[in-house]
Amino acid sequence: MTPNGPWPLTEAQEGLWYAQRLDPANPSFHCGHALWIDGPLDVAAFRAAAEQGARECQSLSLALRETAQGVTQWIDPTRTPALEVVDLTEDADAQQRARNAMQADMQTPIDPLQDALAKQVLFKLGDTAFCWYQRAHHLATDGFAMALWSHRVADLYAARLGVSPERKPLSAFAGVAADDAAYRASAQRAADAGYWRERFAQPPEVAGLAPGRAVAAHRCHRISTALPLMVAAALKAQATRLDIGWPDLLTALTALYCQRMAAADSTVLGIPFMGRLGTAAARASCIAMNVLPLRVDGQPGQALADYVEQSARAQLQARRHGRYRSEQLRRDLGLLGGQRRLFAALINVQPYYQPLALPGLRARLEILGTGPIDDLTIGFRGFGDQLDLELEANPDLYALSTVQAHLARLPCFLAAALDVLASGGAVDDVPLASPAETRAHLFEHNASDHPVANTTLTALIEAQMAQRPDSTALEFEGDRLTYAELEQRSRCLAAALRQQGAGRGTLVAVALPRSLDLLVALVAVLRAGAAYLPLDLSHPTERLARIAQLAQPLCVLAEADAQALLPSDVPVWAPSDWPDACAAAALHSDITPADAAYVIYTSGSTGEPKGVVIEHRAIVNRLEWMRQHYGFDADDRILQKTPATFDVSVWEFFLPLITGCTLVIAPPQAHRDPAWLADIIRTQQIGTCHFVPSMLAAFLAHPASRGLRLRRIFCSGEELPAALRDRLHATLSSELHNLYGPTEAAVDVSCWPASAADHSRPVPIGFPVWNTRLYVLDAHMRPVPPDVPGDLYLGGVQLARGYLGREDLTAERFLPDPHRPGERIYKTGDVARWRQGDGAIVFLGRSDHQVKLRGLRIELGEIEAALLATRRVTRAEVLLREDGGDARLVAYVQAVPGAPWDEAALHQQLSARLPDYMVPAACVPLQSWPVTANGKLDRQALPAPVFSANVSGRALRTPTETALAGLFAELLHLPATPPLGADADFFSLGGDSLSAVQLLLLIEERWRRNPGLGALFEAPTIAALASAIDSETVRFDSGLKPVIQLAAGDPAQPPLFLIHPAGGIAWGYRALARALANASPSRSVWGLQSPALNPALPLPHSIAALGEAYADRIESLHTTGPIHLAGWSVGGIIAQAIAVALQQRGRRVGLVALLDAYPADCWRDEPEPTPQQALRALLAIAGYDPEGFPELDTPAKLIEFLRQGDSALGNLPGEALQGVVRVVTDTNRLIRQHHHQRMAGTLTHIRAALDHAAQPQLQAQRWAPYADEIDTLEVPLMHAQMTSAAATQRIAPALAARMALIENPHRPPWHRPERGGPQPLFANAPV
Repeated sequence: MTPNGPWPLTEAQEGLWYAQRLDPANPSFHCGHALWIDGPLDVAAFRAAAEQGARECQSLSLALRETAQGVTQWIDPTRTPALEVVDLTEDADAQQRARNAMQADMQTPIDPLQDALAKQVLFKLGDTAFCWYQRAHHLATDGFAMALWSHRVADLYAARLGVSPERKPLSAFAGVAADDAAYRASAQRAADAGYWRERFAQPPEVAGLAPGRAVAAHRCHRISTALPLMVAAALKAQATRLDIGWPDLLTALTALYCQRMAAADSTVLGIPFMGRLGTAAARASCIAMNVLPLRVDGQPGQALADYVEQSARAQLQARRHGRYRSEQLRRDLGLLGGQRRLFAALINVQPYYQPLALPGLRARLEILGTGPIDDLTIGFRGFGDQLDLELEANPDLYALSTVQAHLARLPCFLAAALDVLASGGAVDDVPLASPAETRAHLFEHNASDHPVANTTLTALIEAQMAQRPDSTALEFEGDRLTYAELEQRSRCLAAALRQQGAGRGTLVAVALPRSLDLLVALVAVLRAGAAYLPLDLSHPTERLARIAQLAQPLCVLAEADAQALLPSDVPVWAPSDWPDACAAAALHSDITPADAAYVIYTSGSTGEPKGVVIEHRAIVNRLEWMRQHYGFDADDRILQKTPATFDVSVWEFFLPLITGCTLVIAPPQAHRDPAWLADIIRTQQIGTCHFVPSMLAAFLAHPASRGLRLRRIFCSGEELPAALRDRLHATLSSELHNLYGPTEAAVDVSCWPASAADHSRPVPIGFPVWNTRLYVLDAHMRPVPPDVPGDLYLGGVQLARGYLGREDLTAERFLPDPHRPGERIYKTGDVARWRQGDGAIVFLGRSDHQVKLRGLRIELGEIEAALLATRRVTRAEVLLREDGGDARLVAYVQAVPGAPWDEAALHQQLSARLPDYMVPAACVPLQSWPVTANGKLDRQALPAPVFSANVSGRALRTPTETALAGLFAELLHLPATPPLGADADFFSLGGDSLSAVQLLLLIEERWRRNPGLGALFEAPTIAALASAIDSETVRFDSGLKPVIQLAAGDPAQPPLFLIHPAGGIAWGYRALARALANASPSRSVWGLQSPALNPALPLPHSIAALGEAYADRIESLHTTGPIHLAGWSVGGIIAQAIAVALQQRGRRVGLVALLDAYPADCWRDEPEPTPQQALRALLAIAGYDPEGFPELDTPAKLIEFLRQGDSALGNLPGEALQGVVRVVTDTNRLIRQHHHQRMAGTLTHIRAALDHAAQPQLQAQRWAPYADEIDTLEVPLMHAQMTSAAATQRIAPALAARMALIENPHRPPWHRPERGGPQPLFANAPV
């Protein structure tokens, strides 16, 4: 081997090599510096120094080549970067011109196999102003090597000027290569490997500072600041006191910051390690830097000094074994691919940074790039007493404002931590929020002070009754009361109640259904000076009796027959017995704002109901805020539909009555009937109403809701999903407002305008209403920083007095406000965060429904919501179980009635929605649920999960098969024993298109080969894949070939050809194909895909032309027997065209099945879709809610969104994804231009029976002119579900039976329906 090579890649280069080959278009593999020079630079001397320096930095001249033995490299002098001098002195803005040129070069990726790895340019900006630009690929350099290059040129420049003698040249790259080879074969490497494997035998979950996948972006946010001198001084003083190096102390404290910001019990961070001392790389240009994993697990109550000492010892041990590459450790630990990573943020402390010195000149270094940034790099550079902080962040994970917040917050955290360290405090004594954030959250975002009259709800109602006697106050099923009539009736009842003893400090229960009498009763109780207590007579009699016992109401205003449901000692006063007339004298009122207005009982955690006492001042504040904030006036018509026992009813009852407008009372059961509600809203001209989000979803799903126009819709009671917000604005016309508040705070304490222009995800609960406060605090009652989960507390005038008769419980939940002496706050039990920027509060879930698994905080409610969102289950409960000592998440679910149970499909959907650590290890289906004596779920009685084994075929033989079996098991969450066999099928084990893409990424990382999605679809067994990997003929294939085999069956049987839908891809038929291949008789299934998926090919001229081309493909594969065709949506239109083309050639066409497809005539009658609607179709193909992302209005935005997600489409190569977009957006043209020809024979049409309510023209009989006979079937599904597992259970048997009958017409025919209606298909029903 010559001094110039060749050599194999070093271990440090290998990981980067494969990373950049997986993402060759990513320019972030560049390292770049800009040195801004002021002064009389000697350009000739500098050129000579720069070019000699580049020659000495031999790694800059490396050339690379791929061979059968791997990648080799050698020194190629022709690739040494000569200094290019660019004169910009005539440019008006020379500095910006230079910046633009450097930025353009940094954003241009290079091919290391073809291009030079480095470049250097000297920009002349003026007579005494210059900029030296250095750029090198990370394969050739790292941060130390970039500095080595710069300083060597500075030394040579000084020597050229005669200022200092020329120093010893840099070391040759050959020494680096030899040293690397020696280490690979050494006992030290084996010892290092053993250390790390033992250290991380059970690695903790890696918790980052931001959610999302940490994938290297093409650019990064880079900002910096100088740490205050007093912080740097305190750091060094404390390090001296503790007898540890200040870089280790700084790393330990910064790591604690990262752990606390991630809200994790523990995490792993990365520490860059120079890895050069004592090696040939000490003065050689190369990449040698390694990243060492550092476990961080500071615990509450732990002395901060103890934590720091532990961290310092761990850092020292890590450096002793620091040459063992982290990339190799990832392989050792099986952390390749997906979201599995070894560490989160990086902490890079450079204690000996030296600014570049050029004699007679002033120089300022600007870092332009340091290589790929997966997550966040926190860098410190020390020089003298100065310590600079620099942050580099992945913009796909961190908004610039978030990075700026970290830059401002971290120095404050360090200062506070050093103070705590000096005083001997604990880890959790360090506040996480900065003083500025604390001030903003406690006071600026809670600046809600607003004047409100010191009055009572009763006085406000009486004022309107006096001012508007002839205006309509109430309407109910055709009856009405004016304000005068309401005044008279309520006054008489109030006077009678007073005679019975009602007044201040007493309770009167009300148990009437929605009616005029109900409102008369409520107003009368208030006018009597008492507080009303709503009761629901549908509740268990035991609960009603207990509430009556606790509350001791004076009486119950209810119908006479209610007495049988209530304790005998509680008198019932029926409306028929209320006085019809009374003296006209005004009622004397002695009630005050501090008196109780109402008491509502809520469920207690122990089963004991709790009576929440709300005073007049609290509800007056809430109602006056709402009236003025939303501009209610006397013309409003407000719908009352919420049961009186829920506090939302309070504003529905009384807001109209203090505004002087009309309250329309819904019939007692109308709130459960979307069609009935829509009719009321439309016919009664309702302007304002309220929905719980779950009811709003049901309401919007009903066709009757479409086109309604209201002034305002309010949502509260549950979390408002962003998709539901967007669906509302796409369905009807109304403002939408999201409110939040517990019963303990007078209905609602926060608001958020969820308008059509709002794209927040999730939808916030917003900002405090007048005179209220919302705090998000940690366990020490201190504010948390923005976007960090904390406990939500409420303060202000709307807080309840407490729980009736429960001083102990009141004292537990209503606490002194630590930030406003003399005031109270209420602990909601909810978890929330406040947003960076505007301070809006975002609800995250309940704290009592929260667990921690491997150090990560998990909201079980989030998993349960994801389970319900799959629409496969009607009930879900998630537990953290410790069966056999291993803590695992287990989901208990109740399947949708009549639907087949498919745990693999459910797991697939959850994996697309949740991070790995939140996906349950098992899902247990239940038909009945164990309950305790008080009717609650008995979690202790839930059965332990049973994990089934998956064994298939012969034993594994080759190392590749064994390794692949491990990847299958890891990716599909299969048990380790018994082992998989060589014939195990990836898709039969639960794999799907997304996990197929992930599997190929793992294969690429492990074997540096990619057999392609096409090969995986055609032969998805371990044996076949292993053979493809071991073969020398492996090539890349994106799975977009014109014809792919979706499933292999009996080759003697005529196959089925499935035609792609609008996206051009046939992958979605995989479940249907597998079912038909496993049916009797078995048959192969092929997928036809659009040729236009290849951007290099032209778009098809017409659907007829596509039909001819696809007929050619089919004939090349199938020469005998009938040709069976099927297609979903657009695929059905094309299938009919193929049938016509084949018949014109004299070929026998068998089954022609159209899955919810309708002829082109239907679509020509429709308004032409917009480009945005075409893009929404692509969202649906990718598995997203097509109406849920209105901001994705261009192809570029959509592609970027898909890239950031976990869909199979988003993981396609760039050109392939662009091909899908062009196929989808061209579909409209093809359909509208197509004119069908008639085919001979029967056309089978399968309709999505639950869809098309708004498109009655979409009927199977629209195909009648284009076939001899229409065989019509129905499935109880939506259009988008026609290729789902549920659809396959119904459709596959029907298709199999029809193909078998066509091939053997002597078999008994399938059941045909009576004319006039399609045949319904049910799961597992005979066909």
